[in-house]
Amino acid sequence: MELTINGKEYKFIFGFGFIQEMNRRYSVVEQGMTMKLGLDSTLINFFNEEIETLIEILKVANATESPRVAEKELIALVGEMGSEKLFDLVLDELKKSEFTKKKTTTFENKIKNSK
Repeated sequence: MELTINGKEYKFIFGFGFIQEMNRRYSVVEQGMTMKLGLDSTLINFFNEEIETLIEILKVANATESPRVAEKELIALVGEMGSEKLFDLVLDELKKSEFTKKKTTTFENKIKNSK
């Protein structure tokens, strides 16, 4: 996904590097076993429309790319574009990537079926 922020093009990739970083941030070790909950815990907050999670997802998706986007630019983008549109764009990308598609779609379906 590419977004133009302040006239600059930024890429956001939801690939293996994205999954690795999310797992690094959100792993739990219990009785010697590591549970990698990166995407799982992020999706819970994402589907609850937590704006801080949206910003974090975008920062991590851009972390392997050049140029890197600053957090303040992402915050300004939310104000400019609107959070609803940005949530929709990110959800579409999460559902396209082979690394995030299955979990995202499964989680989305569980939420829809529980309503």
